[in-house]
Parts: sequence; C-alpha cells; structure tokens
Amino acid sequence: MTDRRGVLLRRVLREHRTWIWPLTVLLGANVVAVVLGVLPLSRSVSASERRATEASADARAAAAELAAATAARDGRDTATRELATFRADVLPKSVGDARRLLQLKVAQLARAHDVTFSRSVATPETIRGSQLARLQATIELAGSYRGVRGFLYDLETAKDFVIVDSIVLSEGENGASPLSLTIAISTYFTADVP
Repeated sequence: MTDRRGVLLRRVLREHRTWIWPLTVLLGANVVAVVLGVLPLSRSVSASERRATEASADARAAAAELAAATAARDGRDTATRELATFRADVLPKSVGDARRLLQLKVAQLARAHDVTFSRSVATPETIRGSQLARLQATIELAGSYRGVRGFLYDLETAKDFVIVDSIVLSEGENGASPLSLTIAISTYFTADVP
C-alpha cells in the first residue's frame, strides 16, 4: 500500500509540476516573510504596547503627584491666609492690649458672675525666633461655686484668645465661706522686634 501511494504521489507531482513548483516557492517565500518580517514586528508591537502601558501608568502617577502637590499648595495658602487673619483679628496687637485682655476683661467677667477679683500678676516673656511674645497672668479670685463655674465657662468659651494654663480651686475655712480660685492664663501678642 505504501508503494502505491508513493507511485501515486510521484505521478501527481509529475503531471502537475507546473503548478506545484510555483506554489512551493510561494509557500517558502511566505515562511521566509513570516520568519523575517512578521515575527520581529510582532515582538516590536508587544514591546511598544508594554512601553505604552508603562507610560500611561507613569502619567497616572504624575497626575496623582500633581494633584497632591496642588492640594498641598492650596492648603499652605489657606493656612497662611488664616494665620494672617488670626494675627490681625484675634491676637492682641501689643503688650498693652494683652494686659487689658488678661486683667481688665477678666475683672469685668468676674464682676458679671459675682466673683471677687482679688489680685493679678502679669509677666511678659519673649519667644526666641518668633514674632510673637507671651503674656502670662496669675489671677486670684473668690466667689460661690455657681459664680466660679459660670466665670470659668465664659472665660473658656470667649472669642478672645486666652489660654487657661492652670486652675487651682480651694474651699474656704467653713462651708459658708467663698471658694478661692487661682487661675493662670496666658495670651500671645505681636512683639516689637528690633
């Protein structure tokens, strides 16, 4: 059977030789074109696609960094504006304004709550490397529990920039005597920098 097939194949090749050789040459040329042209181009295309994917990832990362930098810049600008507003509108302008805030306004607040303003000592201190200085005051007061409580609440919720550093509350000698309150408060003001 194998001999018959071999004879048949030889006969077909002999009879159709004029068509088979050009087809064989064309098939060989196609194989050479695929090996020499298409395979390198497909590798080049896959490399280009990989580079394009990496470039789009880099572009997304750069856009995210730009958004973060823009947000940081906007936050810094907002903080700078708010700090300037705070310094201009909230902080006392001088040591005199700071003394009035810590002593006069506190005395007025104490009177409003029937708390007796006994004594006050204020000491300014400079802060090295800053445009601000600190004024700290120690104030002694006396009054009823309700008055002291109302005074402290109004002091802590006031719009003025006052920091309550410490509170010492002591009871009088007997149950009817007023409470004694020693409060250390401070504020910051714009210092006169030479």
